[in-house]
Amino acid sequence: MYVIRVRLETRGGRPPGGPVVAPAVRDGLERALRGPATGLSHARIRVAAGVLDAVLFVTAAGLLAAEAGVRAACAELTGAEGLLAGWRVRHCEADSWLVLGLHELPTHR
Repeated sequence: MYVIRVRLETRGGRPPGGPVVAPAVRDGLERALRGPATGLSHARIRVAAGVLDAVLFVTAAGLLAAEAGVRAACAELTGAEGLLAGWRVRHCEADSWLVLGLHELPTHR
């Protein structure tokens, strides 16, 4: 399993709003990553004003396959006919900090 971090931003148009965006994006990612090469195991998605941040846990044969699968899924979502048409992918790659558990370093007293 690979942890892929994604950040999408609007290109200046009106972003979709409301609580339905994250579940719709999750459904779109699940459909796009349903092939034999990659699969979506778990997703955390946060949508704020004009920005979508996601951490995706992806099963794949390797890291490059996981990144390529998520990039293709994001391209589908942000394409002309996609749910997030008018958005662009700002970041889509493995997050080594999350993989290594370094996002929550213990405090020393």
